[in-house]
Formats: sequence, C-alpha cells, structure tokens
Amino acid sequence: MVLRSRKGNGMKTFLRLQFIFLFMIMGLYGQGSTITADGFGMTEDAAIEQAKRAAVEIGIGSVMSSETVVKNSVLFSDNIYAKSNGFVKTFTVKDKVQGPDGLWTVTIDAVVTEILDEVLKDEMAVQTLLNAMNRPKIIFMVREENLIDNSPTDFAETQLVKMFYDKGFDVVDRQLVQALQGEADYTQALAGDVSAASKIASMLGADIIVIGTAKISSGGEIKAGNFTMTSGQADVNGKIVRADTGELLAIVPQARGKKPHISPSTAGISAVNMASEKLGTDIINQLIKKWSTQQANAVNVFLVVQNIDFMGYMTIGNHLKSQTIPGIQSAFEKGFNNGTAEFQIMYEGKSQDLAMALMQNQAQGVTIQVTGLSGNRISAQIPQ
Repeated sequence: MVLRSRKGNGMKTFLRLQFIFLFMIMGLYGQGSTITADGFGMTEDAAIEQAKRAAVEIGIGSVMSSETVVKNSVLFSDNIYAKSNGFVKTFTVKDKVQGPDGLWTVTIDAVVTEILDEVLKDEMAVQTLLNAMNRPKIIFMVREENLIDNSPTDFAETQLVKMFYDKGFDVVDRQLVQALQGEADYTQALAGDVSAASKIASMLGADIIVIGTAKISSGGEIKAGNFTMTSGQADVNGKIVRADTGELLAIVPQARGKKPHISPSTAGISAVNMASEKLGTDIINQLIKKWSTQQANAVNVFLVVQNIDFMGYMTIGNHLKSQTIPGIQSAFEKGFNNGTAEFQIMYEGKSQDLAMALMQNQAQGVTIQVTGLSGNRISAQIPQ
C-alpha cells in the first residue's frame, strides 16, 4: 500500500487504516481466538474460573493498540479500546499445580468469542457454560387456556421443555411436577406466584423455574377457494427466575403465533407451537447471555449465618471486606436479627468455591461451618 502525503489524503488514509484494523478485529473474534491464560484460587475449579475470565479479558476486553497511523504525514499513536462481553466457547487445562499454601495455579487454552450467536449455535459451548453454572435443573410451570377445544392442554409447556432439552439443559421430569397437582403451592405457582413455585422447585431439587401462561383462541374463519379455514391464534408469555433468591433471569412479556388450518384444533396447536418457539428462543438467548456475562464478571452470592452474635457479625463482615479470600470484589452486611446474619458478596467464581474458602479462612478466630448450598445462596452456622 502506498501512503501519499498529499493534503486531503491524510484523513482518507487514516480512515482506511481504521477500517482495515476493525475488519481484522472482527475477523479474529468473529471466528473465535485461542487464548492462553492463568488463574489462581483456593480450589482447582476456582482457579479455572479465574483463568476463563482472564482469557476473555486478554482476548476481547483489553486495550488493543494500533501502533502507528498516518494522518497528514504525521505519525501518531492511537489506542483503540474494545469494551464488550466475551464468551468462552471451549477450554482445555494445560497445566495445574497446588502450592504448599494450598493455592491452585491453573493454565488453560480457551477459545474466546464476542459473538453470542456462536455460543448459541455451538452445542459444546453451551455445555461448557452449563457446566460452569453447575448444571442448574429446570422445572416448567405453564398455565394454558384453550378456548378452541375448551379442554385442558399443555402444548406450550411441551414445546418449551423440548427446546430446553434439545439445547442441553437439565430438565426435571414433568411427571414429578404434575404429580403435585392439587397441592396449594402447585395451583398458586401456575397462577404466577414465584414464592409457591420456589417451594415446588426446592421439593424437586430444581434451581431454575420457567413460569408462563398460554392462551389459544380462534381468529375467525378464512375463505380459501372452496375451503373454509380457521385462523388459530396464540399468545404466550414467560419468565425465568432463580428458585433460591427469586432473581429474574429472563422475561418475555408476549410472543404471538398465528396459523390457519381446516381443523380448528390443528390451527390452535400450530399457533401455540409457533408462539412457544418464539418465546423459548428469546428466553434461552437471554439466559445464556446473562450467564455468559456472569462468567466474565463477578456474581452476587448471599451468605446466611446462624448461631452468631453481633460481634461475630461485625467480625465476619470486616473479614469479607478485607478481601483476604481471593475472588471477593466487595461485601456488604445485609442485616442481623435474632442470631442470624446475612451478607451479600460480589464474587468472581462459583458459590461452592466461596463456601470452601469461607471454611478454610477463619475470620479472626470465628469459625464458619457451611451447612447448605443452593445456587448462589450459602447457609452456614457458627459451631457452639
């Protein structure tokens, strides 16, 4: 390429080089790049998670510098910052070692991309993400109203279950959920009560709940030559919440389907399947994006400690804030009442790694004994 120093050509050259540079970046990260990164942690898993975040930061989130660009015959440096959320498609552990102090050091090769669609289309990438999220188990609670047949149906839930299952999610057997029909919590959950749905999820060992409604109706008759067809219509909505905290992970206020058929029943089924597929695609995309972002950043973990006095409450709070435990970004005291204390912790890693670290690192003589772990909620007590 010939660089001309003629007046007026400098800006063109500058812009041309910027476009070339940006296309190189897009080509590199659109295909996914392999990054070698190190991670450290009190457990091997914690070190791997830190290494994955480091790979994303190195591959995508860090400063990319175009060393020299010509503008009006003058050389100058131009730093280009790429701020985006990255995703680890796959990774392999190259090396791992545990030091005498118990700290793990892990080196990985990770394939990193900033294109969410690549993760969604790559079955192995989705499985990598689900493994990193401790393979959460999912239940479905979808209330369906069929105004065409005026009979109980579950076409929307069936379609959603199939979509999540085909994507590799761990779905709780629907028969276990349906066996609870008639229970007060089941009825309330179908009506959209998150608290009641959380109780059912806890009973069945589920971590995530898909709550929704579906309505199938007729849009009237359509004349097609000598045939009279029914326009089947369907409206569905859904949201995904964490069973332990009630956190809203994804929501789709409305998805619509419309299909004609000679048979009114078939028209309704086709319409609700279309609407449910739109709903399922949207909430799966939202969920994967949210979890992928969490893997690249810190997540909220709630710690509830029982059998504790006020001094112990303050001691543990100060210990968490001191960031003695690797991976803790920040910590807040949420409250103390009748011997029970609650803390909110921003942590870079999995909740079970934090639980392990809490037991291994005493807070100035205060021993924490972990008694339960559910999603991002850690239950603990102070031994008497």
